[in-house]
Amino acid sequence: VAVYTYRRKDWGDAGTIEKLGMQALIGAIVMAFAMGFYDGFFGPGTGSFLIFGFLYLGYDFVTAAGNAKALNFASGVGALVSFAVSGTIVWSYGLIMAAAMIAGAVVGTRLAIKKGASYVRPLYLLVTTLLIGKQVYEILLK
Repeated sequence: VAVYTYRRKDWGDAGTIEKLGMQALIGAIVMAFAMGFYDGFFGPGTGSFLIFGFLYLGYDFVTAAGNAKALNFASGVGALVSFAVSGTIVWSYGLIMAAAMIAGAVVGTRLAIKKGASYVRPLYLLVTTLLIGKQVYEILLK
């Protein structure tokens, strides 16, 4: 995802989607099932894959990131309900994490709307590159 995004310099600067045709609709359905499975089974990185999917459909970076956040939120609510029903939530940790995530979402959303794709794209690439570096470090050097 990062390599593809680095190579396409203007990708996500402006949205190109006008109408969701049948091919894009089928692609979106396949993406929804694949991302749902991935998020439920693994979890980490789902937001990046969702942004990539929305960019591929033709959305700009800000809209793609916003859509990805909304889907990640819905997935989190589903997981919360599932774990709450089973009684396996550690509420003291969960509430602290929820407060931090809400604060980060508010700040991030305001910055993304204010600064646009010229801010979101480099930040996305920076975070993705750092996460790849962390994974490589942990696999090879630990």
